[in-house]
Amino acid sequence: MAPDAALFLPRRVAQLIVFWTAVAALTLCYALLLPIFFAPRSWCLAIVRSFLRSVLWLLRAVLGLRWEIRGSLNAAKGAVLVAAKHQSGFETLILQYILEDPVIILKRELLSIPLFGWALRRLGHIGVDRSGDLESARHLLGAARQAHAQGRPVLIFPEGSRREVGAPPDYKRGVELLYAILKCDCVPVAVNSGRVWPARSLAPRAGLIVLEFLPPIGTGLPRAAFRQRLQSEIEEATGKLAELRV
Repeated sequence: MAPDAALFLPRRVAQLIVFWTAVAALTLCYALLLPIFFAPRSWCLAIVRSFLRSVLWLLRAVLGLRWEIRGSLNAAKGAVLVAAKHQSGFETLILQYILEDPVIILKRELLSIPLFGWALRRLGHIGVDRSGDLESARHLLGAARQAHAQGRPVLIFPEGSRREVGAPPDYKRGVELLYAILKCDCVPVAVNSGRVWPARSLAPRAGLIVLEFLPPIGTGLPRAAFRQRLQSEIEEATGKLAELRV
C-alpha cells in the first residue's frame, strides 16, 4: 500500500469520529431546548434551522463536503410542489434549510423518534404509511392541501427512499396524486449526492454535491404524462450531474 493511502484511511476514520461525535454533542445541546417545542411555531423553526446550519457547517469544516445550488431556488419557494431525487441523507438536511419552511413528505416511523420526531411534527411535516392504503392517501392529500393553502412548498422524494447511483428509477404514484390535487407548478430537483454520500452509508466523504433546480413543470398535464415527464427530466439531469468531477 502506498504511504499516502496508508495515511488516508486513519485520517478519514478520525474525521468521521469527530464529525459524528460533534453531531451527537450538538443534538444533546439542542435537546436542552426541548421546551421550545411548546412555544410559537416560529421559535421551533428558528431552532431547527440553527441546528441544520450547524450540521451543514460540520460537514464542510470536518469532512470537506461542499455543495453548489444551480437553477432557480426562488421558483421552489411558496405554494409549489418540489420533487427531488434522493440519493443520500444530504437532501433532507439541505432542502429543509434552503427552502426555509417546507412541508416534507416522509416515512411515518420518523415521527415516532424522540426529539427528532417531535420537531418534525411541530414543523408540520407529513408522515405517510408506505402500505399505500386509502386512509394513508387521504391523510397525505389533506395535509398537503393545508400546507399548500398556507403558501408553503410541499417537498416529496418521488421514489420514496434513497436510491443508489445508477439504480433504475422507481417513481411512485404519490407525486402525481399531489400534482393533480394541488393543481400547482412542480419544481424537479436533480442531485449527484450519492457519489460522495452513498445511499446506505453513514460515511460521507469530501467532494462536491450539486443540487439543480430544474424549470417548473406547469399545471394541467394528465397524471401519467406528468409522471413520465418528471421522471425523464430528473433522471436526465441527474445523469449529467453524475458525470461531474467531485
